[in-house]
Amino acid sequence: MLEHLHNPVLALKELKRVLKQGGTMIAIEGDHGSTFFYPDSKYAHMAIDCQIQLQKQSGGNSNIGRELYPLFKSVELSGISVSPRMVYVDAGKPQLVEGFIKNTFTAMIEGVGEKAVKQGIIDGSIFKKGINDLYRTAEPDGVFCYTFFKAVGIKEN
Repeated sequence: MLEHLHNPVLALKELKRVLKQGGTMIAIEGDHGSTFFYPDSKYAHMAIDCQIQLQKQSGGNSNIGRELYPLFKSVELSGISVSPRMVYVDAGKPQLVEGFIKNTFTAMIEGVGEKAVKQGIIDGSIFKKGINDLYRTAEPDGVFCYTFFKAVGIKEN
C-alpha cells in the first residue's frame, strides 16, 4: 500500500506510533523497475513506464520497493533488513503464467493504457504493442520476472 501514498513516511510514523515497543514492522512492496522478461521488448518497457509515470503523477511510487531501507531508517526503526522476493515465471509454472503474468501484472499495465494515451505519454499503437509483448512472455518459451522487497524493522523506542 505504501506505493499508493503521497507521504509513506507519515504512514510509517503512524504505524510505528501504534506499534508496541519491541514490535516488528514488516512491509512488502513491489518495484516495477525490476521487471524483466524474455523475449525482451522496448515496447513492453514503455508500457510499464506509463504506469510508473501515472502513479507518480497521482503522488505514488511504483518503484518504492527499492526505497524500503531508507524509509524504515527515516522513522528510526532498528535492526532493519531488506530482502528481494523475486517472482519468476515460465511455462513450468502454469498457475503463475495465468495468475501473475496475465491476470495481475499485464492486466494492471493494460488498465492504464487509455489514460496514458489520452495524456500523450505514449502513442496508442506503441502501448498496444507493449501489451501484446507482455502477453507474449506468457507463451511456452516466455519468461517473466518481477521483484518484491520485504523490509523488517523493530521499534526500540
